[in-house]
Amino acid sequence: MKQKLLILCGGQSSEHSISRMSCTSILKNIDREKYDITVAGIDRNGAWYLLDEKQEDLSKSTWLKDSRRLTAIFDLLKGQDVVFPVMHGLYGEDGTVQGLLELAGVPYVGCRVLGSSVCMDKIFGKKILDRAGVPQVKSVYVKKRYDGNVVAVTEDMEERTDVEGYIADTLGLPCFIKASRSGSSVGCYRCEKREDILPTIEKAAQYDSHIVVEECIDCIELETAVLGNDDVIVSRVGQIMPHGEFYTFESKYEDEESKTCIPAMVDEAVQEQIRKYAVKAFKAVDGHGFARVDFFLDKKTGRIYLNEINTIPGFTNISMYPQLMDDFGIPYSRLIDRLIELALEV
Repeated sequence: MKQKLLILCGGQSSEHSISRMSCTSILKNIDREKYDITVAGIDRNGAWYLLDEKQEDLSKSTWLKDSRRLTAIFDLLKGQDVVFPVMHGLYGEDGTVQGLLELAGVPYVGCRVLGSSVCMDKIFGKKILDRAGVPQVKSVYVKKRYDGNVVAVTEDMEERTDVEGYIADTLGLPCFIKASRSGSSVGCYRCEKREDILPTIEKAAQYDSHIVVEECIDCIELETAVLGNDDVIVSRVGQIMPHGEFYTFESKYEDEESKTCIPAMVDEAVQEQIRKYAVKAFKAVDGHGFARVDFFLDKKTGRIYLNEINTIPGFTNISMYPQLMDDFGIPYSRLIDRLIELALEV
């Protein structure tokens, strides 16, 4: 008998379009003999729709064609054997949908509520990873308060109003300013000058009131893929070669000059250390199912720094996670099966 599988895509985050691209790739690669598939899409306003899963490309503007508005959402969830939330960013990858699925009592692919929320929030994720002994670049937590004022928050959780000076003194310039709970490099900016710090923070604050500011290092961007629950496997390390200053949203999904390389063109000892850090980080956040773990390799010092953990990594045809798993010997269709198997280990 086929398993009843619900695939969720879309959502209200800045990565809405990438979610629909990932869903399209999954539908093209899944073994339909094994699953009775239902696809639900969430639009940018939070409305749920039952989609026509036979559409060739859900990334197109016609993705809601022949759809039906859903109101009995909880009934839909409870009628499934397993759910695959292919939703990146806020309200999809941050523990919110995971909490809904927990309440519905339905197994689902990916990290649970705690791991999802911790990894989505770069600021508080850093605190846990630091405690676990995983190296990260120096950073400053900046918050846009409810009254509209911007403050820097110290390690002792004291609020500093001299934001520009605190960042310049702590990290130096240039620096990177990132929306804390965003992904796909949305809301991420390089800042060169002190007078540009506050205007750039305001730009990032359009995506999130929590902002992380990081020191800028001349680095190689590296990624590895983790798969499993208690006992995990780790892929070889892949390398990002962005066309431009850093790996922006446009570099990832629109610029054909940006390249990826598997395995990475770095020493095997570096790759092995990255793989060890990836497992440690995954376990530190109580990871479940899968994650793509991203790193920086400082070109000057050779030091390795963890960048972030993606608990629902991109699943498009050009995304690194399925490429790394394919290189490991797990092709896309088998990877989907394995993720569903891990979801059912409850």
